[in-house]
Amino acid sequence: MMKLGYRVVFLTLALFTFVVAGIAQTTSTDNSKRSEKDPRNTAPTVGTGGPMGGGTGLFTVLDGQTLRKGEFTFSAAISNFDRDPGNADFTEIPVSFQVGLTNYFELYFNTDAYRGLKINSPRNLSAFYLPNSRIGGISPAAIVLAPQGPTPGPFSGQAVYRPAGTAPFVQFPYIGGSAGSFGLTPPFFSGPLFGFPAGTNALIGPPRASGGGADLFPGLGSVYGSILPGVVLQTITLQSPTGAPAGSAPTVFTTAPSYLADAPFMNRTWGTSAFSTFTVGGKWRWTNVNNPIGFGINAGYRFYADTADGAGGFNQLQRGASPGGNRGDFIVGMFADARLAKWVNFSANVGYHWNADVKGEFPGGEFTLLDRPDELLTAVGVDFPVNRYFQPILEFRSLRYVGGRTPNAFEHHPMDFIGGVRIFPTRWFGMGFAYRYNVNQQDDGIFDDETFNNSVFVPCTAVTTQPNDDIGKGPICVPQVINRSFTGVPPGFQLSRDPHGFIFQTWIGRRNTRLGDIVNQPANVTAIEVS
Repeated sequence: MMKLGYRVVFLTLALFTFVVAGIAQTTSTDNSKRSEKDPRNTAPTVGTGGPMGGGTGLFTVLDGQTLRKGEFTFSAAISNFDRDPGNADFTEIPVSFQVGLTNYFELYFNTDAYRGLKINSPRNLSAFYLPNSRIGGISPAAIVLAPQGPTPGPFSGQAVYRPAGTAPFVQFPYIGGSAGSFGLTPPFFSGPLFGFPAGTNALIGPPRASGGGADLFPGLGSVYGSILPGVVLQTITLQSPTGAPAGSAPTVFTTAPSYLADAPFMNRTWGTSAFSTFTVGGKWRWTNVNNPIGFGINAGYRFYADTADGAGGFNQLQRGASPGGNRGDFIVGMFADARLAKWVNFSANVGYHWNADVKGEFPGGEFTLLDRPDELLTAVGVDFPVNRYFQPILEFRSLRYVGGRTPNAFEHHPMDFIGGVRIFPTRWFGMGFAYRYNVNQQDDGIFDDETFNNSVFVPCTAVTTQPNDDIGKGPICVPQVINRSFTGVPPGFQLSRDPHGFIFQTWIGRRNTRLGDIVNQPANVTAIEVS
């Protein structure tokens, strides 16, 4: 019996030893660690051109991964891309920081350390028609909401043609400045046409609430609201009954404004700014970190250093610093990826940006300068981690402007193709290079099926003399309504010619030690003591 008892004790202790050894081997393995055999590395997105950057992903597409707890990354990049209308060429230097708070959630921050904006087609953009803007040294012809004097005039509330060279230079906030002569010369003045006293020219403003969307800015903005006027692309010279030149009239024009959604008030052909847009966001993965399918949500808040509340802030907006939304923008999206093979990964995103309107302080209170559109973003990407050092990437993304907004005469929904490669000398440091192509720039193929219909009042198209003594002899100015309709490329519209861009990125940070091979060894019991 004693021998049997010793054997039972021995077997029990041996079994217990094996169990403890097995538990020790299991608990020493951290299943949240990435495998050393996995060639795929992580790096932050660059963003720009619509999407926010900073979260883990490809160049602009978020993948299904997040940083693990304790990991972090600093990133800097230079991104060049093209947008319309205006044949605009953006160059930005986004910098970002991201940190893994848990194995499933990362926090990131992004800002633009530099932004340069070149406008190659200024006549296509309404901001170049504002009173403190000039094209070729003169005020360009524009279509504005009729000025509103103390009493109603015959053109009140109508779209009115303002000929080139007839508007004096007026600084922001414009209100109370001269709206110009509208092409009239003494003994004629523009004031009486719009309810102002005889012998005076009309004045700009004051702004009026519209009841929704952008507010109305008489003598300055468009009939659809906003501070931005309609554009005039082509005019003809009028002749008097004697054949002498007698002013001009528009032949190709828009009554709605035309603007870049990302820089709507840009009014110079080259402008620079720095640290004007800031984004803080988070990325939360819902599936297990070891699942080959990653899925989750990302959300963020984007805010701007410059607004239209003062002349200094609006000057920055006219340099192309940002859209200048007052309360900031709320961003939400969903991301997913699937590891199709060891050497290929597929990612997809959908996101929505609730963008703030641009508001400013004017005599009489706060008014809305522009009702900004919301943004719907979709994107797909595929990357090929052929080894731990080299990762080719292909992306395609689309941005659509949606929701209630100030009408945009030449609104453009950009689509981009991005192809490049990332190089990882180590897991925690690397560089990326990519080519960026604006697939649907506003060239001659974009306007094939688009029709434009517009109507405008011209205050003075001919000068005649009153023939009836009962009315009173003397010259009178004859107004005229001009209606225009055209399909395809608007005559005078400057087409875009350069869809090419690029991305260069570098990053450095910390990555947790990866999980090496697990050697499944049996328990090795070398001694046992039974007492």
